[in-house]
Amino acid sequence: MKNKNIEYSVNLIGEEPEFLMKIGFDAIEDILLSISHRQLSNRGSGSIWDKKTKSWARIINGKKLSNAYETNREDTRIYHNIYEEHIGVLKLREKGLEFVIISNGNLGNNCWHAAWQYDEKKKLYCLKKEPFWERSYSCFIVPRDKTKKPFIGKVRFNEAEDLLDETRKNISEEVNWCNYGQQIVRTREGKTDAVPIEEIIEEFCDVRHVFELKDWVKDKSNQEEKAKVEKNLEIIGELYEGYYTQFKEKMLQKLKEEFPRAKYYHSTLGLDDKGIVLYHYYDKIEEIAKRLVDKGVKDSIILDQGGSVGTYASWAYPNGGYLSTSSYFRPNRISVIGFVLK
Repeated sequence: MKNKNIEYSVNLIGEEPEFLMKIGFDAIEDILLSISHRQLSNRGSGSIWDKKTKSWARIINGKKLSNAYETNREDTRIYHNIYEEHIGVLKLREKGLEFVIISNGNLGNNCWHAAWQYDEKKKLYCLKKEPFWERSYSCFIVPRDKTKKPFIGKVRFNEAEDLLDETRKNISEEVNWCNYGQQIVRTREGKTDAVPIEEIIEEFCDVRHVFELKDWVKDKSNQEEKAKVEKNLEIIGELYEGYYTQFKEKMLQKLKEEFPRAKYYHSTLGLDDKGIVLYHYYDKIEEIAKRLVDKGVKDSIILDQGGSVGTYASWAYPNGGYLSTSSYFRPNRISVIGFVLK
């Protein structure tokens, strides 16, 4: 690695690796978004809860494939690319570029997660049932003017899929691309705070990221574990009943009941005064946000969780490899974000 304005650390003590990388603004040549099979995967079903089978499902070519994480795993990941394929699409290696890549794994999988790209014919990428004209999205935003720094801010979309700022001014000509994530740290009027979970809870449409709702049985001979998982499956189904109009109310009610909270491995993309901050940590959402504030992060969004959390660098091992991954890492993702270095 030639560039000196990059630092990273990996702490292997704990449930999952604690990974921190800081990339100075002056170290970045470009920031790229890759979405695999974009034309085919756009407006897909994403991961949906199948009430009948009490499992996660996807709709592929008009057919619902239940048990998406088990019996239909390969079919439901038909539009996922491994990192090397994303690198090829972005032409990073053939141009001899140094780069860092992180997974953007919630895009194409979960509601709320949307992206907008200026140079695409169909600019907005989201799930089929996403009510994009109704919502305000916290996004990582890359301006078309490369003299301007990336930032995290709120955007909206109209029914024509134009990109709008919070005042509904059309900013489509000003932005190269933007990508949504749940904002857990924000700075307003010079004051930086962790965003209260109550404000963003409806944006976590995978309820397992907020509440302790284990949905799989490790030891099938353990009747107590099986009963617990079966109860969790019922609760998951109840939370999704009437989605999305009743979802926020139900999630807030679970918080009020003090339902056990989930510790999860989250990948975040943030900004401090000097550049980009990438951080992976295993804990509750609010605790991760507090850690980011303590590290001087001004704004940060969650991009990914669990088995798809990882960071790839062109200079590792020695022809490219992972600096850090989750303990059950899966390298195939619909989307990644690449930071091209000077």
